[in-house]
This record gives sequence, structure tokens and C-alpha cells, in this order.
Amino acid sequence: MTDEELKELVGSLAIAQQKTDIQLKEVAEQQKLTSEQQKLTDIKIAEVAEQQKLTDVKIAEVAEQQKLTDVKIAELIEQQKLTDKKMAEMVTQLGGIGNIQGDVAEDLFRRNISDLLAQYGIQINQVITNLKTIKSEYDIVAINKDKVIVLEVKNKLTSHHIKHFLKKQLPKFKQEHIAFAKHKIYGAIGSLVISEHLEKQAEKAGLFVLTQNKNGGASIINKSTFKAKAF
Repeated sequence: MTDEELKELVGSLAIAQQKTDIQLKEVAEQQKLTSEQQKLTDIKIAEVAEQQKLTDVKIAEVAEQQKLTDVKIAELIEQQKLTDKKMAEMVTQLGGIGNIQGDVAEDLFRRNISDLLAQYGIQINQVITNLKTIKSEYDIVAINKDKVIVLEVKNKLTSHHIKHFLKKQLPKFKQEHIAFAKHKIYGAIGSLVISEHLEKQAEKAGLFVLTQNKNGGASIINKSTFKAKAF
């Protein structure tokens, strides 16, 4: 190898080394950037892991809260069952009280209806309570040889009671009791509690109106000039 060729070889090797040094420097720089990026990535991963821990804790808290809520709901459902039971018992008791009051009212007017109607010149020979047919029931029926007084008994009278009695009960009486086909049929309303305007409504319709008096007995409260309507 000549000196000239040796110089060229050394020169080319020097250039190659420079390029290698540059590449190594670039690789080192890239490695540094990669290392920095990895550190950032590690930090981010740590943050995500921490966030996941917080999320897991939150989920656990929510699950625990749900358990408490479920327990509370179960307690409320149980309490509602007890309340419903109490309400049912109360309704039954009130129904029983209403039935007792109804029995008291019927007994009061049954015992007094003959004497009360005698004030209007109607002599009663027979009193029947709870006269039933297939479709209807009549609380008290007072009878003599040519008249029948049909008495509807209520604890507290309403306008609906009067209208139903006039439109439904009385018109069907003769149809359901042919034995009284030749009798004159009169209507009467008996109530433990009755307001003044309902008293007037019933009397205007031609009904006898009975209620309890201040002494605990029964009275007919129609005017002295009242004339009952025959149905």
C-alpha cells in the first residue's frame, strides 16, 4: 500500500468515525429523551394507579352506601307492612263501630216508630225490621190495614241517601212485595245526624223525617202541617 493510499484510508476512517460519533451523540440524545419520556410515563402510570385506588375506594364506599340504602328500604317496606296492617285493623274497627251505630239507630227508630206515627193519625199494627228481597233490603217497615211506612235508617244523612231512597228503594217496594199492592206506601228517613237543609229536602219530597232528640229518644221533626206523599 502506498503512502497515498494509506492517507486516503486514514482520512476515510476519520470521516467514518466522525459520522459514528455524530450518530452516537444523536442516539445518546434520543436515549436521554426516551429516558425523560419514560420518567413522565412512569409518573403518569403512578398517577393513574393512585386514581384507580381512589376510584376503588369510592366504589367500595358507594357499595357500602348501597347496602345501607337496601337495609333502609327493607326497613321501610317492613314498616309499611306494619302500617298497612294497622290501617286494616283500624278500618275493621271503624266498620264495626259503624255497624254498631247502625244497629243503635235501627233499634231506636224501631222502638219509637209506632208512637211517632200515631201523632199523625197512623195506627201501626206491625213493625218488621230488615225486610229483604233478592235485590233490596228495607230497614224498617211499619204496617197497618191499608198503609205501609218504609223507613230508611242512616247514621248521618246525605242528599245522596234521600235521592237513592226516592228513586230506587221506594218505587221497587210494591213490585217486590205484592202483598202490599193495595196499601198506600209512604216513605220515611231516620237518621241520628241530620242537617236542617236535608231535613227540609226530605220533607219537601213527602218523607217523614225522624231523628234522635236531646233526651236520647226519637222524634219526628216534620212540621205540624206536613202531609206525607203516598208512593
